[in-house]
Amino acid sequence: MPDELAGRSAAELAALVRAKEASAREVVQAHLARIDAVNGDLNAIVTRVDERALAEAEGIDRLAASDRDALPLAGVPFTVKDVIATAGVRTTAGTPVLRDWVPRFDATVVRRLREAGAILIGKTNCPEWAMFPYTRNSLFGETRNPLGPVTVGGSSGGEAAAVASGCSALGVGTDFGGSLRWPAHCAGLFALRPTAGRLPGTGQLPTPSLDEPLIPNEVTLQGRMQVMGPIGRAVADLALALQTMSGADGRDPMAVPTPFTSLDSTTVGGALTWDGPSAPAVHKDVKGVVDLAANSLARTGVALEEMGPAPMLERAVTLYSELRDTDRLQDVRRLTLGRRDELGDDVRAAIDAAEEAERREPNPDRALLWEERDRLRADLLDVLGPDRVLLMAVATVAPYALDGPAPVVDGREQSMWDVLAPSRLISLFGLPAASVPFGSNPDGLPIGVQVVGPSFREDLVLAAARELMEERG
Repeated sequence: MPDELAGRSAAELAALVRAKEASAREVVQAHLARIDAVNGDLNAIVTRVDERALAEAEGIDRLAASDRDALPLAGVPFTVKDVIATAGVRTTAGTPVLRDWVPRFDATVVRRLREAGAILIGKTNCPEWAMFPYTRNSLFGETRNPLGPVTVGGSSGGEAAAVASGCSALGVGTDFGGSLRWPAHCAGLFALRPTAGRLPGTGQLPTPSLDEPLIPNEVTLQGRMQVMGPIGRAVADLALALQTMSGADGRDPMAVPTPFTSLDSTTVGGALTWDGPSAPAVHKDVKGVVDLAANSLARTGVALEEMGPAPMLERAVTLYSELRDTDRLQDVRRLTLGRRDELGDDVRAAIDAAEEAERREPNPDRALLWEERDRLRADLLDVLGPDRVLLMAVATVAPYALDGPAPVVDGREQSMWDVLAPSRLISLFGLPAASVPFGSNPDGLPIGVQVVGPSFREDLVLAAARELMEERG
């Protein structure tokens, strides 16, 4: 049994522990043994808390049956991206500036998972300040994809590698421009970017200061649109984690007290695809998988329709970049003031570019950009209606080797930002979106499908993902 536990889903593990068919200690030990076996090669988990995890597991095993049954995530080992605060456990954001920083408080979502019986076993690698769509930094080095010599994505790449390799049963990462969905796409996993405001953002970096609790910056695109969310090996795990983490905490002013609806009562009313000339060009392998998913969903009885022209989506790619540029990396610049020489080359270059842009021209009127964003968002919500999902690519290509030639789509080389265009445009609108592993390219590398829903309809998004997986068999 212990050797099998590291491959089980979070929901399965919790059920085993509640039924006393496995002890929480056995579950944690199995995952720690898996970390011992594979993490040296993967470099996914950069901080371990073995003794604390085993002590918490023993505490769950000592609980009376009724108390244990009340824990929806009893004994489930989970990992957390290293930009999310964990009380008593160092949180470095992958930067030498914070190499020894130990928060006093858990991020709200981490605290809620622990209160539900989940057990933190480690922190996972990310690019410095989670600023890039790869996973390497000067503090810990590079994280490798357990599926082969291709990128594991980023910035939640450490989480993807940990979950895909069986080191962790459930991961918590962040998503600003695709930082959960892209790694899930690269590692053949499920991930959910919740609606902005569904989960409290309290406890994630970067923020204006290290004063705790860490509160998101309301005036930046990142502060308003970066969300925390789950990554796992099953749709049910995402739903279970989301239900546990949801709800306002009284600290993040942007968190909304909206209850999460059970998937059992959710019916997908329709599905849209976007494949017109204005859509981002994607590789034929990716398009094939998205088409396969759309046809599969149609076979379940869901009405399928092509969107046709979608100017709101076309404009979103460039508008995301324009609003992102108005941030001028202000939070990272504050947190690293006077310590620029400790930063990695990529972060220093990004800060230099932001400061040069500031000198060259004042910030554009953010109010006008946000007003345009809100109008475009309203247009998209009108098209989606109350119960339809949008199926599209997560990224323009399958995972590729970062040290090889740039990927090409329709004869054009793709930069790492081009690759993420389909995810970034959805981030701008703050809508819920899942990455669902649905196919592969001729080399056997995974390809995910992005399922997007109306605001606060994560139940609809996950129900569509469940339908897809049941149809796929």
